[in-house]
Amino acid sequence: MIYTIENDLLKIQINSLGAELWSFYDKKNRTEHLWQGDEAYWPGRAPVLFPYCGRLKDKRYFLDNKEYGSGIHGFASHYEHTVVYQDSRRITFLFEDNVETMKVYPYRFRLYSVFELEGSRLAQTLRVENPNEGDMYFSLGFHTGFMLPFDDKRSIEDYTIVFDTDETPYEIMCNSSGLLSGGKRLFFENKRTIPLHHRLFANDSFILSGLKSEHVSIVEKDTGKAIRVRIKGFPYTVFWSTPNEVRFVCIEPWYGLPDMHDTDGDFTKKPGILKLTPDQSFSCQQTIESVSLGDGGFDS
Repeated sequence: MIYTIENDLLKIQINSLGAELWSFYDKKNRTEHLWQGDEAYWPGRAPVLFPYCGRLKDKRYFLDNKEYGSGIHGFASHYEHTVVYQDSRRITFLFEDNVETMKVYPYRFRLYSVFELEGSRLAQTLRVENPNEGDMYFSLGFHTGFMLPFDDKRSIEDYTIVFDTDETPYEIMCNSSGLLSGGKRLFFENKRTIPLHHRLFANDSFILSGLKSEHVSIVEKDTGKAIRVRIKGFPYTVFWSTPNEVRFVCIEPWYGLPDMHDTDGDFTKKPGILKLTPDQSFSCQQTIESVSLGDGGFDS
């Protein structure tokens, strides 16, 4: 079921299947900023990643010497989430363990997804609670796709990715199977922009670590119109689109990483894994905002 919250500036829709953001509509500019899904490119829109991010080696992992199998990015996006609160500007979904999830993830859990409008900004908060008697291991992340170009008058080359401040991040390297290779490289030094073009993702996604900026934006270079995403606090931010034609860009703040290429499958040692003790909770938040960053000038 599709749920709606809105104010004078934004109309937001969320699909209860996966508690997935379904529409981010800017009323002032009459612009849909969220990728609307297309089987020819990517059918998703903004799935929540839980209980892990990225790929598992051989689509399996081990906990307490027992093998579990699962696909990419976990399973939260495959199930209905229940609305536990809603008013005109805020909605909260809950997803809990069930008989099926226990077959692929042997923990009880509560995953809350909260969407709240604050003027021209949408705050999306994820909270995980551990109701188990023992420790619980998991990762958590966002995978939001943004439509490009913003209108039919421009091309992908008219846009650039812009950080709040000059950055010197490292790229966490993956192999051709999407698993960590064990290496990293300096992505760039003292720069704040990544120009967009159709070959930027020819080698798939790139995972950046060590970012200092509070936000990263997709900016229309001549006008300064932008979608701005808050990534502060996340140890990794992933950027992804299709390899030969960029119709969207995903900005993905993650608490977690794909498996190492040579992992033995021990889930408790998975890169970036989080641990909750009994009755403990963990929260993270991204915000999405339609903004103007000035009069352009974002060519490099």
